[in-house]
Amino acid sequence: MKAKSLKSKDGALFFFGFMSPALFVIVLGIVPLVLIIIWSFFEPTEYWIRPHLTIAAYLKFFTMGRYITFLKTLRVSVTVTFLALIIGYPIAYFIRKVVREKYRNIILFIFIIPFFLSYIVRVFSLRLILGRYGVINNALLWIGLISEPIEGLLFNEVAVHIGLLSSYLPFMIFPIVLSIERVGDSTVEASRDMGATFFQTLIRIIIPLTKPGIFAGCIFVFVSSLGSTVEWDLLGGVSELSTQQMLESLMSALKFPSTFAISTLILAITMGALLLGFRYAKIGELFETLE
Repeated sequence: MKAKSLKSKDGALFFFGFMSPALFVIVLGIVPLVLIIIWSFFEPTEYWIRPHLTIAAYLKFFTMGRYITFLKTLRVSVTVTFLALIIGYPIAYFIRKVVREKYRNIILFIFIIPFFLSYIVRVFSLRLILGRYGVINNALLWIGLISEPIEGLLFNEVAVHIGLLSSYLPFMIFPIVLSIERVGDSTVEASRDMGATFFQTLIRIIIPLTKPGIFAGCIFVFVSSLGSTVEWDLLGGVSELSTQQMLESLMSALKFPSTFAISTLILAITMGALLLGFRYAKIGELFETLE
């Protein structure tokens, strides 16, 4: 009887120990997302919403021009993701295949150092570089390439791209480094022994084998860029409006269904990207490297 009692207690402890994190994720993670989707179909009141189903919030998204800002943010996020991949992949390959192992962690740590600083401070520091009297303009004036400061480096989409790229480039590099870890040196050497050039080995072997890291990095950068607001505030100026700024404006105006509708669209795009990643790029394989 005592043995059965101990087993039942162990079973109960195991059950509650397993269920507690699951309940935490469900209550604080999944439930709010489900509520946002449901509330996006509710009717607005003076200060909140009421449970009367309607698609008015989604119609306003298309008829009031809000989709233009949404598409612009989407375009910028896709562009930043592409640039991060083009720049980040060679860096990741260099770190993993060229740099000696004793220096590898030092280089990776250098990429992590900026994250110890305040996010706003990191972005604001770019204004000191891109501004009218910033580092770039002063350097070009000193060299003699320009006679007066360039005005177009700040408070435009170019500055936003630079800010997002500098903020989220490590999110592209780290997953690719992990993915390249899975490509054995013997595989690359075998390809060379069979007469393949470096470019052929890269295209036919290394890149296909590192798809999980590539897709994971793209998702990290894309989702982070899509939800960013500081770069648009500090580097884009008043002429550049992002989706997150639009959401803040709608929330301040107590237009909750419209806010929830746009958030639902962002959620749908994010979930779609994740599903594609797990289905076709096999992102789950990336975590096997960490074991």
